[in-house]
Amino acid sequence: MNPREWEKRLLGATAKVEAKVADLASMGGRGKSVGVGASGDRTILADKVAEDVLLESILEVEGVRVLSEEAGAAGDAGAETLAVVDPLDGSSNFERGIPFYCTSVAIVEGGSLEDVSVGVVRDLVSGDVYHAVKGRGARKNGRAIATSGVSSISRAVVGADLSRGTPLLVSGLAPLISGAKRHVHFGANALELCLLADGTIDAFVDARGRIRITDFAAAYLIAKEAGAEISAPDGRGLKASFDLERRLSFVATANRRLHREILGGLKGIPGIG
Repeated sequence: MNPREWEKRLLGATAKVEAKVADLASMGGRGKSVGVGASGDRTILADKVAEDVLLESILEVEGVRVLSEEAGAAGDAGAETLAVVDPLDGSSNFERGIPFYCTSVAIVEGGSLEDVSVGVVRDLVSGDVYHAVKGRGARKNGRAIATSGVSSISRAVVGADLSRGTPLLVSGLAPLISGAKRHVHFGANALELCLLADGTIDAFVDARGRIRITDFAAAYLIAKEAGAEISAPDGRGLKASFDLERRLSFVATANRRLHREILGGLKGIPGIG
């Protein structure tokens, strides 16, 4: 299946997820637990329902294997094409009724992040869908998007995930947060990277070493295709393996100048620069 066909399929599948998850929310099914997923996190019913919808659509295609945050590995274990799935990014938000969560799917034709060929992230509250095919730009609801032109921290809206960060890391990031025009964090990293892609925010930093590839792969392509600069917090390229054990840290910014400024401010923080 070519990338355009995958994009169309995933747009349709994620629209079905949106409808199913909305039904659960309306029926009071936000917090029901159904076990523990392959990632080791508690699985709520909405995770499972969303995953079932996505896997049904993806596994109709021959020659594809799946890595999903809940089910782990599925499909044809020997296939070269890999679908990387986070059925419900922002599960805690969903449970608490905080209106910021999404579903995320990437198609990968190789072993690195640079081999992500298709990415789809759908906001399950607003219905906005971010999507990209490698080399063809990023889109929101079918319209081309691009990162902002903000190139200094003092003018930037900066997202930083500090959840469960060590006191040392949090104190090390304090100058970045206090120096930004505004600091925000909403609790669904895939969707926040898409806000970077469409220029709503200007940078997003997660230096905790906790994000999984399932949270990241689709939004990585979307942000890169929109013009974002993305690296490890020490400025090196991201090294990611497609499994649930590996965790990532990253810095994503609207442009190279802002990227250099933020990386400079991270130097000296233990474990980062």
